[in-house]
Amino acid sequence: MRGCLRFLAGIVAIGFVTTAVLTLFLTNLFAVVADREIFKESLANLDQLVVEAVPAFVAQTLEEQARERGLAPINLDEELLQQSMETLLPPGWIEAQADTAVDTVYDLLEGGDLDNAELEIDTTPLLDRFRGDPGRVVVSNIVTSLPACTQPINPAELLGPNVTIPACLPPGVPADQITQEVHTRLVQTLDSNPQFTSEFGVVRVPLFSSEQQAQNEQLVQTREQLLRLQRTFAFAQNWGWVLWLLPLSCLFMIALFAVRSISDLGYWWGWTLLGTAVLVLFLSLVFPAITTFLLRQSPANATAVATSLQQTGIQVITAVTDTWLSRVYLQAVIMLAVGVVFVLLGFVTGRRTEYMENGY
Repeated sequence: MRGCLRFLAGIVAIGFVTTAVLTLFLTNLFAVVADREIFKESLANLDQLVVEAVPAFVAQTLEEQARERGLAPINLDEELLQQSMETLLPPGWIEAQADTAVDTVYDLLEGGDLDNAELEIDTTPLLDRFRGDPGRVVVSNIVTSLPACTQPINPAELLGPNVTIPACLPPGVPADQITQEVHTRLVQTLDSNPQFTSEFGVVRVPLFSSEQQAQNEQLVQTREQLLRLQRTFAFAQNWGWVLWLLPLSCLFMIALFAVRSISDLGYWWGWTLLGTAVLVLFLSLVFPAITTFLLRQSPANATAVATSLQQTGIQVITAVTDTWLSRVYLQAVIMLAVGVVFVLLGFVTGRRTEYMENGY
């Protein structure tokens, strides 16, 4: 009978290892994903990514435009444009907008109203700089890189009805003149836009308005996915701790089936905890290698914007993984220490019982 109970205790011990590993991984993963500050910190250098991506995107766009029109290749100094972008962007502005976006997403996941959800962007600091010399320098760097026009063109019709960067520079017209005209018209357009002038430059972008959903089927699917994530988020937040009842119940069953003394308790619980901790540490060492391999297998994107988004995604995944691993390592070490204590307890009490039985 006792041998049968020990056999059952061994099976339950295997169940403890399995449930404890899964619970340790899942609860820590949710704790990390639920921490918005981790995502904010992972986006802390988004300013530099934007500064690098915008010149590359502008150069790529102008090159395609010149190629389609049969014009000479552009001569855009991307390094100079990066420097002017650094001057144009207010310090910490992009980081502040990224923090606002993260807060908006988490507010939605924590039970926000999707129908009235909107993203707030404070454009005032950026527009103030664009109206001044930093904005003019950015426009100048782009205009001076344009190729010369191959066909005669009326300078008055160069910009056309829309306020855009011209495709080429007409001979005989100074680049500074075109720069000034483009910059002036861009500023006038921004100042006449009610989205930028109302509410002191705070732009409110609706995320899931009924008009947008009627025009975009993909937006409807995104909203449905967010609703499912809301339910999952709420369930994990309220009931995630229940997972720990599985390994705890396994420990209780081990004690019920196999423990007849403190020595038995120390050995059964101690070796079970030790084995679980070692397995967790081993899997935690393997997991980063797998993650790194999968990230390296992601296809390279041809566009500058896609490349920047890919780099941002890798940054976020790396930050989440590192924080998750640090939490798992800490709890695995605690489990290892507790296991050692129980094994020592079993050894000491077992020796003492043996001495007492032998009459020492």
